[in-house]
Amino acid sequence: MKRLKQKDLKDFRLGQLLVQGGTCPLCKTKIKPEEAVLDHDHDTGHVRGVLHRSCNSSEGRILSWAKRSRDSNPYHFLKNLVEFHEKDHSDNPIHPKHMTEAEKELKKLKKHQKKLKTQRGRDKVQVKIDALQAMEDRG
Repeated sequence: MKRLKQKDLKDFRLGQLLVQGGTCPLCKTKIKPEEAVLDHDHDTGHVRGVLHRSCNSSEGRILSWAKRSRDSNPYHFLKNLVEFHEKDHSDNPIHPKHMTEAEKELKKLKKHQKKLKTQRGRDKVQVKIDALQAMEDRG
């Protein structure tokens, strides 16, 4: 199999980027030439394509993590993970530790309220708390 030479790397990467339509195969967004990196299989050395630098880094970390799963094939694990997350779980109950965005905001406001030194400041925050709780009760 042909080995790419270091001096040809930049031209090959830019050519491959054109073949890909300037798009990252992972995030499906445009790649600026300065963000482009040539991804390769670390087991075989074969070039897979051009990715954003951040997508390439994420891909490497995810694959490394998947290789530590109980499945002997990390690709099976990743496929199963995607299928598991795409499945509709909306009929299942909500976990007791889950907080909605409104509940998180209420918690934050109450914590802030306790730190305030004046009654006037605490009252202002209480108005926000009451409004948020009223919205939660209606929702």
